[in-house]
Amino acid sequence: MKWHTDFTFAKLKRDFGIDQTSIFLFNTQVISPVLPSERLLLDLQEAKDMPLMTEKAKSESIIAPIVREIKRNNPNITIFSGYTLNIEGQKDLNGIPDFLISAKPGLVEPQRPIFCIFESKNKAPEEGFAQCAAEMYAARLFNIQNNDPYETIYGAVTNAFDWVFLKLEGNTVFIDKERYYLNESSKLLGILQYIITQYH
Repeated sequence: MKWHTDFTFAKLKRDFGIDQTSIFLFNTQVISPVLPSERLLLDLQEAKDMPLMTEKAKSESIIAPIVREIKRNNPNITIFSGYTLNIEGQKDLNGIPDFLISAKPGLVEPQRPIFCIFESKNKAPEEGFAQCAAEMYAARLFNIQNNDPYETIYGAVTNAFDWVFLKLEGNTVFIDKERYYLNESSKLLGILQYIITQYH
């Protein structure tokens, strides 16, 4: 994701009044795992034989197949990749999310974004938390400006192998204390499905 400004939580607090805290976001005892399809398993197996040294390689070989799996399981959503999210009157919040999920099917441009995926540039997902939080806040403003408000927006930061989820609710970004891992794909897909199901 490319932004005109590199966001920090200090900037989010100062400019937009957004706080942040860490909690356990999900009760995994009530979230059902989702078994990966044979197609996804083959994609991920092929990825093991590829040099995954760049953001682009990880995005194409691991993150994109997972996103496509989400779409196959939820035909009533739309996935956007690399689409500029313009927020009227907020130049600093105009950015290009890595992946954006909208709660409407068959769109050609974003409407009702509910979930944002940000790929951390280096090995630690923590390096992408503030940027993802800014993206989530931008998605909520986008919904408000289009008369389709959602109070809660979810996000995820990943280096393709480790996933950390975030939730923007009110003026607080909640960062999950739990991590989810690619080698536990059914648990990861279960969390993603749980998030999307809340909007339908």
